[in-house]
Amino acid sequence: MASDGAEVLGQLIVMGVFGGICAAIAQSRGRNPVGWFFIGAVLPCIGLVLVLALPDLTLQQAHEARHRRRTRRLEEQLELHRHASDRRHAEVERRLDAHDQALGMDTAEPEQLTAAAPPPPLPGGAREWFYAIDGKQEGPVDEDRIRQLWDQRLIDLDTLVWTAGMSDWSPLRRATTLRESIGA
Repeated sequence: MASDGAEVLGQLIVMGVFGGICAAIAQSRGRNPVGWFFIGAVLPCIGLVLVLALPDLTLQQAHEARHRRRTRRLEEQLELHRHASDRRHAEVERRLDAHDQALGMDTAEPEQLTAAAPPPPLPGGAREWFYAIDGKQEGPVDEDRIRQLWDQRLIDLDTLVWTAGMSDWSPLRRATTLRESIGA
């Protein structure tokens, strides 16, 4: 009977030692020490192997924190570069517009339909206009129809237009005659 008590005490000591070792290792790896104490106490060798095999959460969390900080820093740098690029682009556009105005020319490239050939000029009669909405060519229409489209806000200053005598499509903002004619 005394040997049974000594055997039970020995088992409790082994359970406590393995539970304590598992709990200490688990805590150093960022895991719950209480849960691992019981795993180590109930399954001594298996608990010890498991806690040693699991990845260290503290290292993973530190790595993820570094990654988040670096990503945030890179996003901030990208945003700064994007703003600087937008400012440079706006300045270049402003200067080109000033040159175009001083020279009385339109050197801007159309933003859409650059590959499409302009339609052929119509023989005689009133001036006919073509316009593009969502990259689709519409027309021919007269200036009254263009004015209606403008009033209905179906076209704006960035809408590409073309008429006989123009070398290529141009935004409405650069088609001075038409823009003045429709009151845009």
